[in-house]
Amino acid sequence: MKRILLSIVGIIIIGSVYSQVVSESTIRKFNIGVGVSTDIWQGQAPDMKTRTINQGAQVFGMYNYRIKESMIYLAGGIGMGVHNLYSNSHIPDVKADSISFLKIPDNISYKKSKITLAYIDVPLEFRIKTKKAFRIAFGFKFGFLVNASTKYKGNRFTIADDLTASTDGVNVKEKEKDVKQVETWRYGPTFRIGYKWFNVTVYYQLSKVFKVDKGPQLYPISIGIAVIPF
Repeated sequence: MKRILLSIVGIIIIGSVYSQVVSESTIRKFNIGVGVSTDIWQGQAPDMKTRTINQGAQVFGMYNYRIKESMIYLAGGIGMGVHNLYSNSHIPDVKADSISFLKIPDNISYKKSKITLAYIDVPLEFRIKTKKAFRIAFGFKFGFLVNASTKYKGNRFTIADDLTASTDGVNVKEKEKDVKQVETWRYGPTFRIGYKWFNVTVYYQLSKVFKVDKGPQLYPISIGIAVIPF
């Protein structure tokens, strides 16, 4: 997440410089935006509880093609989106043929248990921009998975065959990379409405995170804000 935040700061700085050295007509054709969001996760197991705020981040650049002299634009580009799922569960084996989330026992103390997913996205949009700088956009985006990892911070513990947990009381920080059985592609509709720089965004993922019969059929509904400096 720290890397994403640093990327956002970098995009803003680059955008500020860019806006000063290129022509106004070029600026109107190209937008760089950054955003933060929270994911409302659907499809989790009955005993799986997610955190209220599951923060994520997005950066994107898009080229705008104006349809004649109208207020309607076609836009396409490339971006990156990161999603986090914080819960009371963890994945015992990220390399398993079928991924399962195991509820962390009540006698185990922990601060964090999450799975992180990062995608390179290709967004496409219809945009409407009024002379008074109100904006609205309907679109669709496709994403390619570039990272799927887990992080756990808390008591080290083991689960016996009878599903009872034991711990030695030692606190650990565990990271696992390359979670298997995650779908390579993701896709879904997007919506954005805003005024000048400030925008409210929504993304509804139609595809599931895990392959069919290879894990829970999780998918996020993302609600957030985005800043488009120019």
